[in-house]
Amino acid sequence: MLATIHLKSLRFHGHHGVLPSEAVLGQPFILDLDLQVDIANAAASDDLAHTVNYAEVHSLCRDIVEKERYALIEKLSYRILSAVLAAHPRVQSATLTLHKPHAPIPGDHAGVALTVSLARS
Repeated sequence: MLATIHLKSLRFHGHHGVLPSEAVLGQPFILDLDLQVDIANAAASDDLAHTVNYAEVHSLCRDIVEKERYALIEKLSYRILSAVLAAHPRVQSATLTLHKPHAPIPGDHAGVALTVSLARS
């Protein structure tokens, strides 16, 4: 039985970006993460060990966004997805939308977002 676990609007402060000021000041990053998981065993057993502990996923994402640094959100997105799949074998695929609401582009805007998916081979 396939299900999607949605982790919505995870907010972290990171120092990602091409500009030197982004490395120094940092800015908020918002993650929407969808995890495709077979929940048949968890539904039958009611045991957390048979599904994905989303608190652990949250912690992993926070550590990557807050403790690592990348110039591109493409690299940051791939790093997060590959780490989630490596750490959580029950996740069959994951889709991440990474929002950079204060992207340093001119004009009035609501930010930039990138959506990327990664699946097990």
